[in-house]
Amino acid sequence: MTDVQKPGTPKRVTMAGEQRASSGSSRGSGKRSGSPEKRVPSAVQRWKRQHEQSMMEKLVGLRNEKKELTKISREQARNVARKIPTELLGRDWLNMIEATLETRAYLVEKLMPTLILGVEKLLNEADKRGLAGKDARDPNFNPINFLAQHLMRNNPRYSNFSEASPYVRTLREITEELKRELFNIEDNRLARIKSEARRRREEREKNEAMKLAERVTRMKMLMDQFKEWSAVPDGTVELQLLQNALRSFVELSEKFPEHLQAAAKLSQPLESTDESGKSLTVKEFAKYVIQYTDELSETLFERFMMHMAKCAAANRSLTMREARRIHLTNLFLSCDHSGIGLLDRHRILSLFENYWDSAKDEIKGNLCNPRKWPVVEVDEADDSISDEDEEQTPTSGGGKTGKPASPVGGKPASPPPNNQEKAQEQTQVTVEQKQEPASGAQEEKKEEPAKTETAEPEKPTEQGKEAEEKKEEKVEDKSEEQKEESKPEEPKAEQTEQKEATDVKPEEAKTEEAKPETEEVKKETEQAKAETATETGTGTGTVEKTETAVGGTGTETDEQVPQTAETGTSREQTQAKADEQTEEGADKEKEGEIEADVALTVDMMKPKTPATAGQQTVQFADGTQFERDNTAMTNVSLATGQSTFDENSLNVSQFVQVTETFLGNEPTFGSFDRLMKYIKSEYQETEDEKMERLMRARKEAMSSRRKMLLDQLFDKWDNDGSGFLDQEEVENVMTKYKDGQESDSIEKAKTEMKKKTKQPQDNRLSRREFRTFVTMVADQMPGADAFEYFVEFLNLSVEQASDVASLMIDNFYLRRTYAERIRGEARKKWLQHIITAADTGGASIDPVYKAVFQALFKDAEAHGGGKNISANIAMLERNNVARDRGDVMLRYVAATTEDADFLLGKILYKDMKGISFSAVESGKPIHVPRVANHGNIMFWNPYRKPDEREGSFIVIPLKDRRKRVFGLLGMDTLADSHTKSIFITHEIQFFQGVSKSFSIAYHSIDLRKKLLRITESAVSWIHRRSPHVKEIVCYIVEPDEESKDFVLRKMMMTDKRGAIQNLNQPPRLMRKDNLFRDYLFKAVDNSESVSADAYGEHHLAFPLRNDQGRTQAILDISIGELKQLPSHENREVQRMLRLLQMAHKEINKEMAGEDKNVVLEAENNEETRMDIMFDRLMLMELRENVTKVDTKAFAELRSYNDPPRIVHDILKSVTAIFSFQETEQGMFDDWQQMKGQINNDLLQKIVAYDPTAGQDLIPPEKIERYLKNVPHGEVAKHSSVPAQHMYNWVFVCLSLIEHTLKMRDNNDDILPPAKDSAEKERTDEQIVSEQTNEQEATS
Repeated sequence: MTDVQKPGTPKRVTMAGEQRASSGSSRGSGKRSGSPEKRVPSAVQRWKRQHEQSMMEKLVGLRNEKKELTKISREQARNVARKIPTELLGRDWLNMIEATLETRAYLVEKLMPTLILGVEKLLNEADKRGLAGKDARDPNFNPINFLAQHLMRNNPRYSNFSEASPYVRTLREITEELKRELFNIEDNRLARIKSEARRRREEREKNEAMKLAERVTRMKMLMDQFKEWSAVPDGTVELQLLQNALRSFVELSEKFPEHLQAAAKLSQPLESTDESGKSLTVKEFAKYVIQYTDELSETLFERFMMHMAKCAAANRSLTMREARRIHLTNLFLSCDHSGIGLLDRHRILSLFENYWDSAKDEIKGNLCNPRKWPVVEVDEADDSISDEDEEQTPTSGGGKTGKPASPVGGKPASPPPNNQEKAQEQTQVTVEQKQEPASGAQEEKKEEPAKTETAEPEKPTEQGKEAEEKKEEKVEDKSEEQKEESKPEEPKAEQTEQKEATDVKPEEAKTEEAKPETEEVKKETEQAKAETATETGTGTGTVEKTETAVGGTGTETDEQVPQTAETGTSREQTQAKADEQTEEGADKEKEGEIEADVALTVDMMKPKTPATAGQQTVQFADGTQFERDNTAMTNVSLATGQSTFDENSLNVSQFVQVTETFLGNEPTFGSFDRLMKYIKSEYQETEDEKMERLMRARKEAMSSRRKMLLDQLFDKWDNDGSGFLDQEEVENVMTKYKDGQESDSIEKAKTEMKKKTKQPQDNRLSRREFRTFVTMVADQMPGADAFEYFVEFLNLSVEQASDVASLMIDNFYLRRTYAERIRGEARKKWLQHIITAADTGGASIDPVYKAVFQALFKDAEAHGGGKNISANIAMLERNNVARDRGDVMLRYVAATTEDADFLLGKILYKDMKGISFSAVESGKPIHVPRVANHGNIMFWNPYRKPDEREGSFIVIPLKDRRKRVFGLLGMDTLADSHTKSIFITHEIQFFQGVSKSFSIAYHSIDLRKKLLRITESAVSWIHRRSPHVKEIVCYIVEPDEESKDFVLRKMMMTDKRGAIQNLNQPPRLMRKDNLFRDYLFKAVDNSESVSADAYGEHHLAFPLRNDQGRTQAILDISIGELKQLPSHENREVQRMLRLLQMAHKEINKEMAGEDKNVVLEAENNEETRMDIMFDRLMLMELRENVTKVDTKAFAELRSYNDPPRIVHDILKSVTAIFSFQETEQGMFDDWQQMKGQINNDLLQKIVAYDPTAGQDLIPPEKIERYLKNVPHGEVAKHSSVPAQHMYNWVFVCLSLIEHTLKMRDNNDDILPPAKDSAEKERTDEQIVSEQTNEQEATS
């Protein structure tokens, strides 16, 4: 036996023969030895153990006995079951429908054995009672209760009565079979599920393996392409370039077919463009790109790689272009002898023409024709002849631009390359006329390089390197000699002092007297440019032209005196005297220029990569240097300011751009180097021209400075930002100048201003009128510095009047407290937000409405005592709804939230209550302090109770530049619970400022909308006449407050079929996000046309400029993979662009306040005038062209015995417009009859015809059938000039007739109903102008 141990203690087994140690010794020994203590069980413990063992034996016996009894009972049940027969009806539960297998198994096992026997018992009981064949119920027998009693008495849990039934036995067997079948089915389903899961897992693993392999392959492809992006030693690519490439792919994917657009989406959204200059290695490059392109299909990834390859090529091209820009900037600085940052544009274009005429055909293949667009502007290019004709026509020095051809007056143009001997002879004569050397040796030295340089383009290209090196050395010698000649044009302090001590000629004395003035002009010019940049809010990194505000820009005239031989002799003598005294300085300067030329040649010979633009020191003229950071933005121009276009001058950015356009997209090093040296050596200015340019720059700087000073004075004076100054207040301050001694000057200026002003006078001066008035007063005062002293006095008056404690002028109007000045500054910021909302809203008026209401709310809360105001805006429209209620009406177009439901869309007529039309007719604000006491107020809210109509109401007229009312701004305090809710004086002045700012914003948006409508007409004509034009996109230029740069807003685009799409939510294009479309931003920077390649397509960017020469919109024309359009299509595109620019100028003039040019009858309606303006300009141009056709051309038409079919069809279409019935009857099918119609009467009809006038207009489709077999491209090839003009004239007339018919369908009142109606309908502005004149006459 084993000893009983406590749970957890180690067991110990004692055998029978083993002796037990005494407890004491064991315990003692255990303590001494450390072994566990041995315990001896007591008698009680032994009894418990024995009792437990006996009880376990009894329990085991009982369990075995129960098992035997269960076994016996089962055996008996099986024996009984063998004796009971089975029932075949139970087999019906076995069918082959697997859908109900589980349900049948449950019913057969659980319910049917008991229920079937109960139903059987119920039926037997019913038979016993005789109820089987009766319909009546037995009140003593309830079958439901009987069945329920049976089921309760025979519960399967407590009774096995049902087991004796054969049917139940059958059901038991069926249950077993169903269970086996169900198990098999479940097993199969589980197996299928496992198999499907295994298949899916294997397929997923296979796909993952394929994706991994594809990812590895794509990573290798990207790593291989990395070499195209970066070939520098450190092997990095800027992150900004990759982000631009990815973003451009997203934009291009929008043009994919619809089934590919969803699949072309990147794996994750693009992050904002990096501006820190971060660079990526080859692995980082691949990982960064693959995270966006991981989910692209194989086909789309191939497209993506093709796009990346194009972007890499564009990046290399940008880097090369940036390197050329650096050298062209050096060239500009070396040619800018006057130092004002401007070159003569006509002289530069003339040099391009001379270089083009003297170049070989293989060199011309890479250059652009300098007499054609886009090198020159569309209005300067001559598109009357084709390219083939121009190549065969000998060109003179004047070229096609109509400007002086020679780079220096008196120098003839370089000869064409057809006759080399004559060219050399003419070049030799030219050099002799240009220079008169002091000795024969000097003459030989100077003539030989000139001959070499002129004849250099004629030499064959098969010559070896030695010949090329000799030519370059000769050209460098020539350029160095001409540099020495140009040195006296750069005055220095030492040379000036030494020249004063020597005898000089009158011309030299004139030059010496002008040098101090030259330095002053430079300083004033730089200061004026900086001030102008500050005023416009945009900085610039290049030398910009100053904007002329008063007196124009000062264009060049024919007064420029060509340089003669005598002038060249005097310059050489002056140079000799100066060189003798400053020989050391000149040698150093010459060495520096030679090193610069050598550095230029070495740099251009090296292969350019994206990294060559980073961290390189650039050597400029005069020894200036700068370093460019290694960022992607250095590969493009960083100039954030827009240059104004001037047809007479070029700044550095414009010079670089026009030179790049002339060189083409991929110029060779040889052509670039030769052009650089040619311009550097041939661009010269006489002293008179230099002084004239300096004086012009001084005049422009003075004008810009005056404008800036007067604008600052106006802002100080107009403290509340009303946009106007009281004329009496201004005159009161002016009379204090010199104690009233200049009162006569003020009166003369007032009289002269009234004569020049066409607008009605209201004793208020706008900003422009204030500048004009102050300038006129200063001009009447004697003294050259009268303007400076006068403006300084006015400034001092306003500034010191702001401090009440130190008043110098006893003038109540000018007192400004500190609180008032702070209030004025805050209000001016809010007013500026209104104008900014118009400039950045994408030609949408909704942001302007929001900015107006926010400005009113903020002012009411901060400076209006917390008033609760409501505001609305109503526009004055022509009344075409109910004419018996007045000529005009007011339509509410915007309102605050609480009044929007009652005002928006409502119309106020003249016969209704209200003071609005009184404000319209008077042109002055009307203030009603107590609305409840005024009986002529229109309440639009019918739910407002009479006792709630307490408050103040004011209406402010909205006026345009000609001070004509076009709407009303209304404010009220009806919702304010304060007792004192009356508008006070400074609030009313601020409301006037809000109306002024809204007027500026409204007309700015109106100008853009009109421009877009005219552009839409021009684009449709371009697609109609130029099938090779793939796409045209129109962008408008908007300022960006965050980046201090401008952004482009994509407003309009065409699809593949030429249909125009106006974008409802136009996207914004920023410079940093569109490095590969930088040509758009270049066109805006320089306000010049740009030709460039982008994403494998050739693009032409055409700027639409305002009256100041700044770009307002850009037209991006894509011609696909073509390098240039066919000649006839190119002429048509230039013609349309020229007309579009003319339309834009006309709209700008109208917005500036000039009268409208109404030619056609349909233009009397302002709503539809913009739709036909472009067609009208085309019609006017064709009228002019037809009048210019001489009689010989018409005699040529009449001389035909059998004319071409095209000519005959064109003449039939012309006669169909004037004599439709005769043409339909076939009267002019005979050529002899048609010849009789070609006379002066036909010309007079063409010139005088108005397609929009008359009542019965011929449908255009009836005339178009005569021209359906006349393709546009064939007209220029097979017909005469009169037929071409007539063909275009017919199409323009048909377009105008179509517009007129559509307008008549939309509005029956556009044209008079009868032909003999002599009175034309009045426009809205005419009606308003008449009302204003009547009001003035009454007052």
